[in-house]
Amino acid sequence: MRFWVLLLLAISLPVRAADATIDFGQQKSEEKAKKAMSEVQRLSGDIQALKTRVIGLNKDLRVMEEALLFPTNTQFSVFVSTETGQFFTLESIKLKIDDKMVSSHLYSARQRDALARGGVQKLFMTNLSEGKHEVTAFFTGIGPNGRPYKRAAELTLEKGQASQYLEIAVRDDSARQEPVFEIKQW
Repeated sequence: MRFWVLLLLAISLPVRAADATIDFGQQKSEEKAKKAMSEVQRLSGDIQALKTRVIGLNKDLRVMEEALLFPTNTQFSVFVSTETGQFFTLESIKLKIDDKMVSSHLYSARQRDALARGGVQKLFMTNLSEGKHEVTAFFTGIGPNGRPYKRAAELTLEKGQASQYLEIAVRDDSARQEPVFEIKQW
């Protein structure tokens, strides 16, 4: 029996020593994984840098497009602001310039909330020739006592050589307990 034990010990010792020195490709696999990971990180950094450059170029293109399409001497913009909540809930606005419907917008709850917090929306932008023009805005929403409410505001303006900006404002009138609709020139 001793012979067999010694034989087994003699056989198992070299195998254990051989196990420690044989790598079976594990070391090469780890090196390849590290190289692949560093390459992925380098590519990820390159992609982020490229993404940043594309966003910057897109911004520059939009600015150039606006300057080309809407020169400052003919530019005409209409903005919407609200100071309401108690007497009127805005649902939609339609905009007419010189008896031609040029814009229409339906408001979501998020948009109404943004306007109520002081936001201003660019409703419409175009080129407008010099001279007299009539602007009409139609408002639809929920008025006092939860009733459907439709109103209009009108303004006749003289467009000059410079850019022209209008603000369509909806605000509460606490004294009369109803909303007020105005079109103001800037």
